[in-house]
This record gives sequence, structure tokens and C-alpha cells, in this order.
Amino acid sequence: MRWSARLTGAPWRAATPAASGEPVTVPGPRDPSATPGLLDLRDIHELYDLRNVLGRLPAPVAVTYGPLHQLGYANSAYRELFGERTNGLPAGEALPELTALGVLPLMDQVIRSGRPRSVKARCILGLGGSRYYNVACVPLGSEEEPGPPVGVLIFASEVTDQVQAATRLREAERRQREAAVTLQRSLLPQKLEQPADLRVAATYQPGGAEAAVGGDWYDVIGLGGGRTALVIGDVMGRGLRAAAVMGQLRTAVRAYARLDLPPHEVMRLLDGLAMEIDANQIATCTYAVWDPEPGTLLYASAGHLPLLLRCPDGTVLRGEEQNGPPLGTGGGTHLSHTLRLLPGTTGVLYTDGLVERRDEDIDQGLDLLARALGGAVGGPDVVCARLLRAMGVTSEHDDDVAVLAFQLSAEQAAEAPLDSGSAEV
Repeated sequence: MRWSARLTGAPWRAATPAASGEPVTVPGPRDPSATPGLLDLRDIHELYDLRNVLGRLPAPVAVTYGPLHQLGYANSAYRELFGERTNGLPAGEALPELTALGVLPLMDQVIRSGRPRSVKARCILGLGGSRYYNVACVPLGSEEEPGPPVGVLIFASEVTDQVQAATRLREAERRQREAAVTLQRSLLPQKLEQPADLRVAATYQPGGAEAAVGGDWYDVIGLGGGRTALVIGDVMGRGLRAAAVMGQLRTAVRAYARLDLPPHEVMRLLDGLAMEIDANQIATCTYAVWDPEPGTLLYASAGHLPLLLRCPDGTVLRGEEQNGPPLGTGGGTHLSHTLRLLPGTTGVLYTDGLVERRDEDIDQGLDLLARALGGAVGGPDVVCARLLRAMGVTSEHDDDVAVLAFQLSAEQAAEAPLDSGSAEV
């Protein structure tokens, strides 16, 4: 038995005449000019009345016409929201709510340009609380094409729930940011140690309200024999987690500094610790030890930006020595480098927020910072303030910034001979 599918309402198809030996009649080609079954525009208007369609919409809709935007129609949703409106009056009188929403200028633009315009999340007061709407203004075509629009259709869609959700999200982000900033500041040293032969100043500037707080930190640690450790670091990432990791690394640096290890060994220990804290969280760091006896700065860097030095004659030098990999990557080799510093030398350690810009190569930022340091005459606190100002860092900056400046006393003398592999600046 043969089965076949049959669509509802379709006639049964007769058996093929060829099976009974009857002649087969093939239909002729269809006339392409004939389009039976299509409705012309008048038929559509008869089937679908525009007022009936707009009246069924749950969203507020109004139609105006002419350069004065005289009200021609407002559906029931519009009248329920704003009250009864008088047809024929200009929109400025008939639809005062559009003036409050700033929509009337958009309607003028629609009439002039023939293109739709819209505004988002406009607040309407006095409707049982604040309610927000997206409002679209669409041109209505003229009967004689081409020509300017004869009117404007105004369509409002309520977005109160979305706006309130976004407001709650922003408030939660604000509270989290404030908590991160508080944690970050509490973990930074409240007062820097000031060695007799080295003046030190530092500053921390959190990012603006739209920027999440990162894990920038600095520290000054007094060591035995009159030596001083200078530290700058930056935990990648944002928020409370980055600030917490920063606090752990800063505490570890202070503990490792007491072991009297060379900088590259401190970096090796920090690298292992960073992997234990969070294998997905890496950090950059520079650890330097100033020794006044020979007048040398011994330092190592774990993926951090280069140290900048301004010599007594105003020349600015950039540390170009090989960097080790960032902390938390594991298995890297870090090296210690030695510099002989002349009396009156000023040095700057900083995080990437000071020099990195989204639309510029970072080398441009480094060059600008070097020029700014060359002209930043004064004590370390003055140097920090001038560098922030020169680099355009404000309270609305898009990233955290930490700067640590140190300055040798002009009377500091370096009597010992240079060690092998050291450089004098």
C-alpha cells in the first residue's frame, strides 16, 4: 500500500493519466505579466487600518503632521500615560511632555532631513515614580514622491527596568571600587622611611570613577649598614583581588628584604610566591638597594618598566638592562644590575599607568616622561607632583598610577672604585 502526505485544505491529486493510457496535457508557460493573488496598496489599506493597528500597540504612539507638528493621532496607550490630548493643536501645546523630554528638536530634524531620530532613557516624572523611555521619531512619507515628510510618528518604549538595573549595577561597582581603593591605600606605607643620605617621596593616584582599581604599590625599606631598599610593583588585573594580591606581595618583599639577599634572589622568591597565591595573577616589580658606602644602586626587574635617572647635569638616562619575566610566570632568570650614582642624582620608579595610553605606543609615553623628568627640578615630592601633571594624570585618569622618587644628597661622595660590570651615572 502506498502512503502520501496531505496538507490540510489541499485537494486530492488524481492518479496520473499515463497509467491508464490516457493522453497527458502539459500546461502552457505562465504569463510573467500576470500576478494573480497579489493585493494592491488599496487592498492592504482596506485590510489593515493604520489607526486600528496603532491603537492595539501597548506602547505610546502619536502622529503629528506639518512643520508645527500638529497632533493628528495619539493611541490609547499614549492617552492613558499622559492624559487626553487635543487633535489639531501644535505639539508644543498638545504634547507638552515631548518638550520636557527634549523630543521636539528631533522632530524638526526629522522634517528637515527625512531621516529618523531617537533619544534613549529619557526620564518622565509624575507618573507614579520615575519612568524611563526610549523615544523614536520616524518620518511619514508624502503623497507626492519625492518630497519632504508630511508628518512624524513618535514611538516610545519603556526601559525603566533596564535603567534601574543599570543603576543598581553602577552602584554596586561604585561600592566595590571604594572598598578596593580603601584596601589599596591601607596596604600602602602610611609614612616612608627617610634615610639620612637619601630623600624619598611617593604618590598613589587611583583611576577615575570609570576605572577599576588595580594593584599598584611602592615601598621603602631600611636595611642594615645604612642601606635602603626601594620597591615598585604592579599586579595585573583590577578590583579587590588585585589589591589583596598586592598586599601579600608587599608583605613578602619586606620579609625577604630582611634576609639580605641580592635583588635577583628576592625576585626569584617572589616569583614562586606569586604562583602559589594565584597562578592566573601575574605582577611586575622592580627591587633596588641603595648602598651609600660605595654609592651604588643594585637592582633587578621582573617585567617592570625601566628605571629613569636624572644626572646632576640634567641628562636623563633610561635603564636598558635585561628584564626578567613578570612574577608568577615561573622558571624565569632574573639578573641584578649595578649603577654608580653621582651626588645630586634623582631617580624615578613608576607603574604603567603613568606612561601607557590606549592610542599611543608606550615608547612615546616613556620619551615624554624622560623629558618631563629633565625639567622637574626640586625635591622628590615636587618631582612626583610635576610628573603627574606633565603626564596628564588627573582624578579621572583611566588607570592607577604609583610613582616613587628618590634623590641623593648633593654632598654624597662616592670614593670606592667601580665594581666590574657597574655603570656610573
